[in-house]
Amino acid sequence: MEEHAKRLHPFKIPFELGKVMKGNLFFIIMLYVLNFGTEKTYMKVLQIGFLVYLVWRVISVILQWYTYKYQIKEGTVQITSGLISKSFRTVPFLKVQNVQRRTTLFHKLFNLTSLTFETGMTDDQGSVPFEVISQKEAKRLEQELSLIQELSVIEVDGTEEDTLEIFESVSEKTIHFTPTKQDVLKASFTSLSFLALIPIVATIYNTLDDFFNMENAEGLLATLLDTWWIVTIALIGIICIAVAFGIISTFVKYGKYEISSDHERVYIKKGVLDESAFSIQKEKVQAVEITQSLIKRMLGLAEVKLISAGSTGDKELETNTLYPFLSVDRAYAMIEEILPTYKVERSMERLSKQAFKVRMLRPSFFWILTTVAIYYFKPAIWYVSVILLVLIYTLRILDYKNSRYLLNNEIIQFKSGSLETSLFITKRSKVIQIEVERSKLQKLFGLASIETVNRSKPVHHTKLQDVSVEYADEFYTWYTCRTQNIQVE
Repeated sequence: MEEHAKRLHPFKIPFELGKVMKGNLFFIIMLYVLNFGTEKTYMKVLQIGFLVYLVWRVISVILQWYTYKYQIKEGTVQITSGLISKSFRTVPFLKVQNVQRRTTLFHKLFNLTSLTFETGMTDDQGSVPFEVISQKEAKRLEQELSLIQELSVIEVDGTEEDTLEIFESVSEKTIHFTPTKQDVLKASFTSLSFLALIPIVATIYNTLDDFFNMENAEGLLATLLDTWWIVTIALIGIICIAVAFGIISTFVKYGKYEISSDHERVYIKKGVLDESAFSIQKEKVQAVEITQSLIKRMLGLAEVKLISAGSTGDKELETNTLYPFLSVDRAYAMIEEILPTYKVERSMERLSKQAFKVRMLRPSFFWILTTVAIYYFKPAIWYVSVILLVLIYTLRILDYKNSRYLLNNEIIQFKSGSLETSLFITKRSKVIQIEVERSKLQKLFGLASIETVNRSKPVHHTKLQDVSVEYADEFYTWYTCRTQNIQVE
């Protein structure tokens, strides 16, 4: 389907100008607020120079919006930009790995959104962003993408379906998870979000100290703290405020969470004020990673991430994460519901006793260098070296106990970690490279280290140390047989 070239929404201009003002807020305050009406010559020169810079940025933003055009043509997104030096870019829809949508408060005010198509390319050309477009236009672009990718699958399979049926199949989604009130409460305590109140209170205190004499207030506070019932009420009040803050902040971040899928794609969306959405073709999922912090292991919770070849956006958005506070049983079941070709096996092989010996004998160069530094600069704190040594070996023992591995036909699973564990699951057809290494110490005990490499942004490496050499050989043979089910993407 072809169309005339389009520009982004005109509100792209104030959106970009807002980012310019935010990025230069410090200089604006320093030059035009704190030094308003200054008679200093050098400061006036700086003010005029910075004003010229701001005018240039405003003109630049307007020209960038005016010259940036896109159109859908012959199954591709074609983008032109530039005024004097024109640039042309063509991205086939079939190269798109995943789709991200983010709707900030600015977007919501004007019924707009931001849409990004991510390809498997690792450079700056890997993303196709539409930062400010209407909700209707974003939906249309996503439907175009789904239709073209669906048609390509049908052509490969040799099946006959008409376009209407394809559109209907794209719209049919199965909702796998939406958090309940109990899930939000559990997440607020598990994420320790209430601790974020501490730096906020500290900032408020420092701000007040700039305007008021806090020494008198501290004296009054010390007098009040001598009364036990006032202390009790104060503690209860602080705890209630912290808990309420944690619940509200968790709801704002993880509220309206939804995990769904159709026969072609997986969809994840979340957020109340700042909404984000992520979708990926099931066949484009390179691996699945299940992580558990110490607190989550104690509470039986887990976080599941989908690893894909394209970028997954800002790290803090966690767009590729299935709800981070799922119960372990629900997490495993959901993986199999959403990705039927990925089956999580709980029974896995443990490392041998030889592996334990190697881990106890392997020297810690960090501990050696730290000990030398302590002995040379401050021998009086020698006990720090002992504490560090105990900590290092405790973590090694925990990692040994948590480490597992399994080859199950097409699927391989690695698990490792001490305080935080990570279970990595991938298919042979998604592994682009493997490595088998043996150190001199490992050779003495018949062990080896194995590693898989998956396409991601950046490339994803997963390593497991000290497996038996027999398993390393089996791992190598397993990978060499990948040609029988390799997929070209």
